[in-house]
Amino acid sequence: MIELKALCGVLDSLGIPWANQRFADGEEPAPPFICLVAGYNEAAYADNGTYLSWMPYDIALYTRHRDYATEKRIRDALEAAECPFMLSITNIDSEELTEAAFTVNVAES
Repeated sequence: MIELKALCGVLDSLGIPWANQRFADGEEPAPPFICLVAGYNEAAYADNGTYLSWMPYDIALYTRHRDYATEKRIRDALEAAECPFMLSITNIDSEELTEAAFTVNVAES
């Protein structure tokens, strides 16, 4: 499982604009861009205590059309960081965007 600081380093290395949760109103760059969106905390318990705690994050890549080359760059960077992921694709017709969401689990300290 990757730590948040390391995940941010992976995102920085891609050279794609990204923001934590969302960009400020009016400051959203032209696609492609990434929003790092936190889910709900999850945990595993053992011996009446928390054994492991993590937060699922979506690395949400937004593009005008599905961009296989950029998806591959992200996939390769996550694999190089030994960060397992699941990928889902959603078309956002109202925004004329495609979202490729890479879901990763981030270790909570």
